[in-house]
Amino acid sequence: MSRLNAMEEVFEEVTVLDKPMLFTCARIDRTTVPKGLYMYEVRHDDDMRGDPVEIANWIMVNHWGTLISSEPLKLTPSKETNNAYLEIDPEKDWNYEGVDSTVSEYMEQHPPKKDKQREFER
Repeated sequence: MSRLNAMEEVFEEVTVLDKPMLFTCARIDRTTVPKGLYMYEVRHDDDMRGDPVEIANWIMVNHWGTLISSEPLKLTPSKETNNAYLEIDPEKDWNYEGVDSTVSEYMEQHPPKKDKQREFER
């Protein structure tokens, strides 16, 4: 499975859970995400309507895309796998802003926070 370089991609600006983030339908290579940013993957609904319904550290089935954020999300760890999840309501928790942006442009507008490092921070 081929993953793309975050620094070479153009993303869509989205607001997820009231936080500004970047989104792409592609799978991004985590090692290309700048330090201080958080990368998550998004799962779409089982009915294949294209609704984002879950955010996780990684997604294998029904992969909808990748999110990059300057702030961490609180995910619930799974007891069965080495993953953590957050269910979202596509109507209330997700908004496409209609603007394209690079990771560098996003970092200028939303500098990474100086928090404790987490496992899925880059």
